[in-house]
Amino acid sequence: MFQDDYRRRMDAVTPDPALLAHTKRRMEAVGSGARPPRRLTRRGAAALVVCAALVVSAAAAGPTIWQAIRSDLGGRAPYAVEVEGACEDQGIRIETQAALADSRLVRIYFTARDLEGNRLDENTEVTYSLSLADRGTWPYRNYRVTQLSYDPETGSALFVITATGREGVSDGDTFCLNIEKLLGGHRPVLHWSAAPSSNTDTITRIPVGIGEDGTLDWAASGEALTTPAEGFPITGELLPSTWTEDGAAVLLPQPEREQAIDSGGDYSIAAAGFAADGNLHVRVRPAPDAVWEDVEVSAMILKDDGAAVGRPLEKVTPVDGDLDYCLEGFGPAELPLLTEITVMGDYSTLTDPVEGDWTLEIPLQAVEGKTIPLSLELPAAQASDGFITAERLELSPLSLTLVCDQDSMYPEDGKTLRSTALEEFTPSVTLTDGTVLSPSYADSDSWWACWIFDRPIDPENVESVSINGETVPLS
Repeated sequence: MFQDDYRRRMDAVTPDPALLAHTKRRMEAVGSGARPPRRLTRRGAAALVVCAALVVSAAAAGPTIWQAIRSDLGGRAPYAVEVEGACEDQGIRIETQAALADSRLVRIYFTARDLEGNRLDENTEVTYSLSLADRGTWPYRNYRVTQLSYDPETGSALFVITATGREGVSDGDTFCLNIEKLLGGHRPVLHWSAAPSSNTDTITRIPVGIGEDGTLDWAASGEALTTPAEGFPITGELLPSTWTEDGAAVLLPQPEREQAIDSGGDYSIAAAGFAADGNLHVRVRPAPDAVWEDVEVSAMILKDDGAAVGRPLEKVTPVDGDLDYCLEGFGPAELPLLTEITVMGDYSTLTDPVEGDWTLEIPLQAVEGKTIPLSLELPAAQASDGFITAERLELSPLSLTLVCDQDSMYPEDGKTLRSTALEEFTPSVTLTDGTVLSPSYADSDSWWACWIFDRPIDPENVESVSINGETVPLS
């Protein structure tokens, strides 16, 4: 049924004429015996066939998905490979579409389609894991999933997993993608409320938002705050409260906080402080369109050594559509130890999470690159620490990686570790035609840093690479 639907959709789709014409010319050149461009390396003609297959398979997936894959791949399309794989559970079909990889970069495209209802949308969150099938480990340092599009007509959402970093992936390796949960209508929650101003100098990091990759963004102590809960410090006085039929004390909404709450917005703090029972309470108001929620409230409390630790407000009492969170045993006398309160979590405006077991194996065809040995001294973080030696460059059509000699990171005393911010050594790449490219920083660790090209290059057409004021000739 699914394949029949795909075929019907493919009949109604017209792929980009320019790209088809370009592919046709490339395939005719191969068929006539012409030498394929060097940037395709050993895969040459195979890459052209794959590119044509991507046109067909992506078009079959629907015009919205096709356009999103084409847009995201851009000039990298000849280096991508079609990936065929599908599985179904809980009425949702997961299907791999394409993959792109070198030893430092992997991008895997897959779709999720709801076959039974309307549980997915343009804000679908995916909980997943990715590993090497034969080793059960993931060799990359950083990876994330991004939703690229949603087609409401077919109920299909397109995602791409991007991984960068640690080497270890080779041509012929197989990945195992395991999806554990999907949540349509996903919204993140993050609100922050400060303790009295006398405590603000104890705060070293403050959450100020959620980044594009879904992780917290932080501000250093003293930076301006822009959170919705700003401007309402907690005091030691007992706030207006009421008691439930079960005998639980709960805060009444604070008028000044209610006035600041956007009725159409996120989860908000309606009251925060000490209730009639003498305990710390935070009254949270859910978003009006929330269907499912998993929200936690925590307090950052100073220890004797001056470090702050988080303690969850675990007693939760529903009250008039709000949720009252209580930290029992923490009263006004302990207020000087309180540095901040954070409301954090997730909710959905569409559905409960769909949990299941979707597992797919993804064979990898890594783009070939070249390794350039070098001996380049990079200053350590402090001038007195000496230098770290860069020992090689890894150059592929997709990325450039600088790798350092780890032995040079250890001084002779063997008791300390030299370090340097490798991401600050912004490289430039000069091509044989004089074009100078500046790849974008992707990821780094103490001994390597990786940069990604905005458009693919031919390593054979690279004349030199410049980094930290030094030029390394490749010709």
